Amino acid sequence: MRIAGPLRTAARSSGRHSSTWRLKKALLSLVVLGGLSCFTLTSAFALLNGESRNIGSSVSSGTLTFSDKVNNNVTLCYSYSGATSSGNVNTGCDPLFTSATQMYPGAPATSRVTIANNGSLDAKDLSVYMPSCTAAPTPTAPSPGGADPCAVAGAQFYIQETDSAFTATSCRYPAAPGTCTFAANTLFFFKSSANSGPTAFDLGSGPANGQSRYFVIGMQLPTNASNALQGEEAVFNLTWRVST
Repeated sequence: MRIAGPLRTAARSSGRHSSTWRLKKALLSLVVLGGLSCFTLTSAFALLNGESRNIGSSVSSGTLTFSDKVNNNVTLCYSYSGATSSGNVNTGCDPLFTSATQMYPGAPATSRVTIANNGSLDAKDLSVYMPSCTAAPTPTAPSPGGADPCAVAGAQFYIQETDSAFTATSCRYPAAPGTCTFAANTLFFFKSSANSGPTAFDLGSGPANGQSRYFVIGMQLPTNASNALQGEEAVFNLTWRVST
């Protein structure tokens, strides 16, 4: 009756006291321990960090300002109108000509202009425009002729670029190489086409920071001017404009 022996042995190979159960229990413990270790290590890594700080950083804007000097005037006129000015616009610079400059047909009047960049930025472009040109009687004229020197057949006008000695280098308006010459209706055409910032006449690049550009402005009554231009003056503004 030994058949019961193997049955008891087989019974002992399963259950909580078997070697298989103990192996499973050991493996389960390792899995739990591994999970706890992973959690513990992750938490430890989260506590390790570093920082650096760039202090005192700032961004500032530069200035694009310039001076406008007419002839040999000692006092410079700047694009800003003073330390308390809210904008970089000055509409009160010296006139190029005055009513004391009285022309007769074919006799030119000229005025020198120096545009100097005194800001901290380079100017990428320089332009000029004439926001207004109107006729008025010449002061003390006994009998004004009534014609408009700003109109067709009126005064003639040019913009000559020069070097620092005011020797002609190129005629900017009307565009031509070398020295400018007077042409009919040039004042009328200029004030009609270049009369605002968006329509300003382009004078090319610059001046760069600390540099200057030099111009001569010419005005003349045509050689064949009619008597109707006697005792009349063209009152105009010329605005210089720099931009980046």
